[in-house]
Amino acid sequence: MLLVAVLCLAACGAAPSGAPPGVTTLRIGDSYPPSHPASRDGVDFFVERAVELSDGRLAFDYFPSAQLGEAEDHVALTRSGAIDIGVVSPPYLADRLPLSNVADLPGMSTDACRPAAALSELMSAGGPDGSGAGILHTSEYGPQGLRMLFVGVQPGYEVMTVGVPVTGPSDVAGLQLRSSGGVLDAAVDALGAAPVSIAGPEMYEALSRGTVDGTTLPPMSATPYRLDEVATDSTLGAPLGSFTLSYTIGERTWRELPEDLRAVLTRAGAETTAHLCRGIEEENERARTALAEGGLHFTQQTPEQVAQWRTALEPVRGQWVADMEARGLPGAATLTAMEQALATAERGGSDG
Repeated sequence: MLLVAVLCLAACGAAPSGAPPGVTTLRIGDSYPPSHPASRDGVDFFVERAVELSDGRLAFDYFPSAQLGEAEDHVALTRSGAIDIGVVSPPYLADRLPLSNVADLPGMSTDACRPAAALSELMSAGGPDGSGAGILHTSEYGPQGLRMLFVGVQPGYEVMTVGVPVTGPSDVAGLQLRSSGGVLDAAVDALGAAPVSIAGPEMYEALSRGTVDGTTLPPMSATPYRLDEVATDSTLGAPLGSFTLSYTIGERTWRELPEDLRAVLTRAGAETTAHLCRGIEEENERARTALAEGGLHFTQQTPEQVAQWRTALEPVRGQWVADMEARGLPGAATLTAMEQALATAERGGSDG
């Protein structure tokens, strides 16, 4: 009902206003609390840079914490114009943006900055005429009426368990693990465990009651739920996968903006992608420390164990490609483009 109400407000022209003449106000919506890096190092930084670069000609109304809808609602909100810029999280939208889960595949990357740089290339809308657009824009974001402004990747998904230490992939077999869906479900399944869908706020109770044996999460996502109070053990360095989030502007809103403000948003977005990835990595490190101090025991994976994880999870990529191709989607081309973009990011960018 909330989504319907917001869409109605947009259609009826009841968007917030009051900006001075000559100032364009854009509405941003997402599902993250203000303390989350996506808000703090993403939206807040983006807003600050866009206002500065536009000399105050841009202003923003920000609606965090799912005020206007849940995470999966923001595609419809952004496309309809109910909001101008919204979070788009491919793992929650596997039916609409399946290719955009490519960065979340196991073993793709263990840091936040390289995959974010690679996705920026793949999600780019290209030049004004569309030339140079990335494969994820031409295949998914563009057809959905969306343009990526900045992107973030939460890496470092680990296996956190209750009373069952996990020192390698063989220890996961037979467990029931909470999973956030998408390719992570496939990773859990490939390890011989059963993926279970449980909302984040319900994880604490599910772990304490033994409904599941554990969960798959990056440390920064475990601290808000106080999982160190119920989970006893966690891997450290298992290449399970990542979680992609992007902030997009609706194509209709984009076309209505003057060219110089489009350039401002593009530049602010690029700077935000670089800033956000560093914020995510710092937050993950702080979270690991806090969880360890709270009693969660981390088992650092040795190079040999990491190799075992990669071997166990390797079939997930091939199956993902096969699934995409079976749906008539360019899975192989997307995976190749992602791997090439990651290699470029590893070298510090292209020479051109």
